[in-house]
Amino acid sequence: MRVSIVIDNYNYQAYVARAIESALTQTHPDVEVVVVDDGSRDGSIDVIRRYADRVQVIDKANGGQGSAYNAGFARTTGDLVMFLDADDWLYPQAAAEVVALWRPGVTKVQFRLDMVDKAGTALGRQVPRDMHDKSALALLCAFGAYGSPPGSGNVFHSSYLRQVLPMDEAAWRIGADSVPILLAPMYGALVSADQALGAYRLHQPINNGALFFGNSSNGLIDEYDRISACKRMVEAELRRQALTHDQPLALAPWEARTLALCLRFGGAAMAARLAGSRAGQTRYILSSLWRWPMASPARRALMLTWALAVQWLPRPLAHRVARLHRQLVGTPTS
Repeated sequence: MRVSIVIDNYNYQAYVARAIESALTQTHPDVEVVVVDDGSRDGSIDVIRRYADRVQVIDKANGGQGSAYNAGFARTTGDLVMFLDADDWLYPQAAAEVVALWRPGVTKVQFRLDMVDKAGTALGRQVPRDMHDKSALALLCAFGAYGSPPGSGNVFHSSYLRQVLPMDEAAWRIGADSVPILLAPMYGALVSADQALGAYRLHQPINNGALFFGNSSNGLIDEYDRISACKRMVEAELRRQALTHDQPLALAPWEARTLALCLRFGGAAMAARLAGSRAGQTRYILSSLWRWPMASPARRALMLTWALAVQWLPRPLAHRVARLHRQLVGTPTS
C-alpha cells in the first residue's frame, strides 16, 4: 500500500527541511513525497529544491492552504494520503503504523502528536487531549465538530479525498485541514493510533498569558470566522447526505470557548458579526457546554462557570479568568 505525504509550505524555510527528511526516512517501503511551496518569499524553495531528486516539487504562486492541498493531492498516486505541515515532522514508523491500522471502509487514521516549542524542544504534552473515532459521526451531527488531531496527525484514503477535493480555494486560504478532517466521519469509519507518531510545533509559548491567538482580537475573530465556515460546510454536507442532525448545530467546548472570548473581548468587529443579542449568544454557549456528552459533571460545571465569569465579571477580573481557558475549557489540540 503506497502512502503519499504532501508537505504544504509557506515561508517556513527554517523548518521545511526537517519535515522533508522525516517523510523520506519512513520505514514503510512504499512512500512518495510531494512538497508544495505556496509562493514563499523567504528562500524556502531553495531548500526544497535540494531534495528534487527524491521528492516531487510543486512551485506555485501563493493561493493559500486550500490551493496547496488541491495541488499536492492532484499529484499523488498513493492509496493513503497525509498532509504534513512544513513546521511539523513525522517519526520514522508513522506510515508503517498507519498502514497496519487501515482496513476497508476507513476514511481516516488519526494519531496524536508530541508538542514541541519553536526550537523543536519537547514540551511533555500531546495533542489532541480528546480524540474521537467511533463517536465522531454522532458528535458531528449534534455539534458539527469532534476531537481530532491538527492537520499533520491525519491520514486519509485517497478514494475519500477524491469525493471532497478539490476544495474551494477562495474559502479556505487558511484552515484548509478542516475540510477533510470534518467531512471524514460522513464517508466512513475513523481509526485512532495508540501512540504519538509525529511532532507538532508551537510557535508561541503555551503559558504566556495570552487569551488566544497571540492575545489579539483580530486573531480571535479570525478563529470565529473559521468556526462559522466549518459549521456551514458541515451543515451543508449533512443535508446533502440526508443525515439527521440538530438545527442549529451546537458548539463543541473549544468552539464555545472561542465565542465566549469573542463576545467579551472582540469589540465592535465582533458585534457586527452577531445575528442575535449578546445574551442570546451566551445562552447558546451555555446550552452547548451543558449538552457536550464527553464531559464529566464536574468538568461541565467548571466550563459553565468559566463561560459565565468571562461574560459577566468586571473586565479586569474577566480577563484574568479568561486566561484559564485551556485548563477549564480545553481545545481539541490541548
